[in-house]
This record gives sequence, structure tokens and C-alpha cells, in this order.
Amino acid sequence: MAAKLDWRGVFPATTTPFTKDGEIDESAFRSVIDQQLAEGAHGIIIAGSTGEWFSLTDRERVRIFEIGREQVTDRPLLAGTSTIGTDQAVVLTREAKKIGCDGALLLPPPYALPTSREVIAHFESVAKVGLPIMVYNNPNRTQINLNAALMDVIADIDLIVALKDSSKDLFQKSQTLNCVRDRLAVFTGMEPYGMTMIHRGAIGIVSMVANVCCKDVVAYYEHAAAGRWAEGLKYQSVIDAVYAIISRYNAGNYPTVKACMNLLGRHGGFTRQPYLPLSADILQNIQEELDAIDFAPPLRS
Repeated sequence: MAAKLDWRGVFPATTTPFTKDGEIDESAFRSVIDQQLAEGAHGIIIAGSTGEWFSLTDRERVRIFEIGREQVTDRPLLAGTSTIGTDQAVVLTREAKKIGCDGALLLPPPYALPTSREVIAHFESVAKVGLPIMVYNNPNRTQINLNAALMDVIADIDLIVALKDSSKDLFQKSQTLNCVRDRLAVFTGMEPYGMTMIHRGAIGIVSMVANVCCKDVVAYYEHAAAGRWAEGLKYQSVIDAVYAIISRYNAGNYPTVKACMNLLGRHGGFTRQPYLPLSADILQNIQEELDAIDFAPPLRS
């Protein structure tokens, strides 16, 4: 399948900026995508978890698919079509295909806790739409673990072409990579594992923190992909420092990412409830931590 051959490198999982009143800020959303493209992103993913897909209506998701297609013209564009119900995921994936997206990012159904047989059937049903799919393993969020044995079956489904693995068990990640790497383009969804997973044969990173430091994540990937491990360590330290900020204040990954973006002039915008804005004290602490990080010079827009 030609599609998977083009999917490699850093694919930021873009945020969806909202206004203070909770509307999608379309201008800011375009700016986020444009900045990531200018800073070297190899592809773009919209309406993923970092894009707060769970807070978007189906109509809103279709709208940002359209905006994404308008902004991304020369690199792969993947649309997040995850839902609890399979029929809804089929409809959203069909819309993404109609708009011209290059693929879909798809979790197993969260909350529903389907069996392995049902998870496989879910991916089979969505794949019948005819749009290449990046399967997304995030057991922390879904309580469903797509381990090597399960991915071995899923990898044989027609039009399943890639895997984003956000599990935190390095042994399992290595098992899965070794099992499916000849059939799927394997991306790590945890940037701190980027170097070790690329060393094992992964070909990309789906990156949340690229919203904060895209140039650093791209440089990290490019050094690792070229085997320049020592040169990549500088960028590993930047990624680790941003992750430390995200975890330190117990304010949620996505609100903290948006706060970092706003403090750096990167159009993060507001979150939607259930998330709430970070307190002024936390924002001040984050600003001080960001000031101490040796980021690659950002492109401000």
C-alpha cells in the first residue's frame, strides 16, 4: 500500500484552539497548522486526542477536516475519527475521505470496553470505507491494550497501514514493533521513547509536544533517523523538559500544552469544559520553566 510508505517522520497531533466562549477559533487553528508545517512537520493529524475530539460535535470535526485540507497541501493529513460507536466512526471516516484527507487516526472504541473480537470487527468496519487507517493504541485513555498478539491480527486488515503506539511498556512496544513492522508504518506516540523506538525500526513520532516545540521534535527525529544519537540528545532533553512541565502541575495534558503554547505565542487558545483554565500561579511557574529551556528558535506567527 503506497500510503504507508509516505507516512514517516513527525506528525504533530494538533490542538484545536477555542475562543473564550468555546467556539472553534478557525484563524488560530490555521495558524497552528501553518506554523507546524513551516517548522518541518512531515504530516499533520487533526481532531486526535490532543485536538480534544471528545469535545467536538461531528459537524465541528468535519469542519476542521475541511480547514486542515485547505492548509495542508503537500504532506499527509490524517483526520481523527475515533468514537465510541462504530457506525459514527464509519460516518466520520467517510466524510474525511470525501474531503480528501489522506488517512484516519482511529482508537479502539473507548469506554465501551469491547472484547478483542469486537475491536477487530470495529477496525474492519471502518476500514471498509476505503481510507488508509493509522491504528491508535492508548490503553491509558481507552482501557483497551492493543498488544502484539492483537495487532498481529489487526495488521492484516486491508487499509490498516500504520500504528501509533502510546503504550508506556517498552517491552510490549518492542514486541509489537517486531511483530508488525513489515506490514505497518510504526510511530511512537510517546516522544520520550522516540530515539529508542527509532533505533528498533519505528519510522515516526506522532507528537503532542510538537505543538510547543515542533522544531525540536523534528530535529530529534531527523538525528535519530540518521543514526546521529549523540546529536539527538540535546533535543531529547528539550522534549523531556516539556513533558516534566506537563506532568508536574496535575492540570491535564491538553490544557497544559495549550498553556505552554499561549505563553510562547503559539496560538493555543482555550480548552473546552470539562477542562478549565490553569491558575495564574501555575501559569507563572510554567513561564519560568519555559524560559529555562533551550528551545530551537521558534517561528512566531
